[in-house]
Formats: sequence, structure tokens, C-alpha cells
Amino acid sequence: MKILIRISFLGTSFYGTQKQSDKKTIQGDFESLLSRVYDEKVKVTISSRLDRGVHALDFALTFDVPNDHVTLSHLEYYLKRSVSKDIFIKEVFPVDDNFSPRYDCTNKTYLYLIQNGTSVNPILNPFTYTPTKPLDIEKFKACLSLFKGLHDFRSFASPEGEEKTLLVVDDVILEEQNDLLKIRFTSKAFLRYQVRFMVGTCIYVAQGKLTLDEVKESLATGKELRIRYKADPQGLILEQINYPQLENTQETPSVLLF
Repeated sequence: MKILIRISFLGTSFYGTQKQSDKKTIQGDFESLLSRVYDEKVKVTISSRLDRGVHALDFALTFDVPNDHVTLSHLEYYLKRSVSKDIFIKEVFPVDDNFSPRYDCTNKTYLYLIQNGTSVNPILNPFTYTPTKPLDIEKFKACLSLFKGLHDFRSFASPEGEEKTLLVVDDVILEEQNDLLKIRFTSKAFLRYQVRFMVGTCIYVAQGKLTLDEVKESLATGKELRIRYKADPQGLILEQINYPQLENTQETPSVLLF
């Protein structure tokens, strides 16, 4: 039997989601907890590899149950009592043995937050990027609109090996809430650092360090940008993962501060 666990977490406390031998990570913490409760080594599969400091309102991981020593209800109770205070257990339930938390989603939505005003709310600092002076919002919007659709994102990510860089971004939405910019990117898959590089590129265009023509050329041809900027991790939140084949799912909790 395979079990899916859906969580949200504060990324500040973790060195990313992928297991590291000497660092605190989401995968490492859950493998340790599950191995303890089953009294047997348990390997966990994660839905996304997130960077150090990146947060998640919706994140999934699965594992194959090694024995019948623990009931589902006890497992959920144990996890809720044992996980770090920076993790919230949303759901624990069985899924098909062939289910993949990474490949069986139809799309993911990332949210990036920017405080773009002359005054800064320090309470939001752990979840936002704040430029030294307000960005040119019209230039920022113009650059942001370029990323929707099919493009070569080679210069807007850190592709690994022979990874495909020709991808489709399904939707890009900018919402302005006073001086808070809320940028959402939705796609089936993202390359490593892609969202942070896309936001960083928009920041550089808004600051006059890059032109829209340079961005257009790079997206069309894969040509490397003259300069690149990877936006800070704390402004990035994995907001939602869609698994339409799963009937028993909960709503992603709202971000009360935003």
C-alpha cells in the first residue's frame, strides 16, 4: 500500500525539500519519522524539489508502507504530534501503488511576493522580496507577460544534464494589493530556479538593467541573457498542486497575511 501525505510548511526552517545527509530537510525529516514509527527504513518520494528558504502551502510526499504495524489513523495522529511546528499535516490517505506525487499532477502554481512601495512592512519580510527602491511597475508587467506560453527557458533556469528547456507556462497573473505585488505562475512542470529567474528578470527590466527585446530574443532562441538575476527565495511559495484524479482532497488554506 502507498500512502500520500499532504502538508504545508515554513521554508525558513529547512534546507529545501530534498534529503541531505547533514541538513534539515522535508524529505529527511519525514523519512526519519516514518522509519521510527514503522521500526523499519522508509524511503519517501517528494512532489517537488524546493530550495532552501522557499515555503509551501501545498506539498505532497508518498511512501510504500513497509508493514502492518501501524493503522492509518494512528499514523496521522503520530505525524501531527511529532512533526516540526513549522509543518502542518493536511491529509494522510492511501493512493494507488502507481501514483507519483511528481508526475501525476496536472499543474502547479507558484506565488511570488514583492513589497514594492516606499514603506516596508517588516512583518512581511520573511515572505517577500523588497527592492531598494520601487520598481517601474509598467516595465515589470510588460516583462512578466512575455513568459506565458511555449518558450525556451534555458536562460531562465538552471537546467540539469539533458533536461528539456522548451516548456509551456500555462498562466501568469499579477495582482496588486496596495504596494504588495502577488505574482502567480502556473505550469505542468518548472525547471530548477525557473520561477526565481523569471521574477529576477522582470526586476532587472523594471530597473533598466535589461531590455524587453533581450528577454524576447532569449525566450525565442535559448540564447543566454547578458546578465541574470535569481530573485530571493523567501518571496517564493508553492501555493497549489492539482491532482484531479484524487477525489478526497482539502482546500489549500488561505494566506491570512496576504
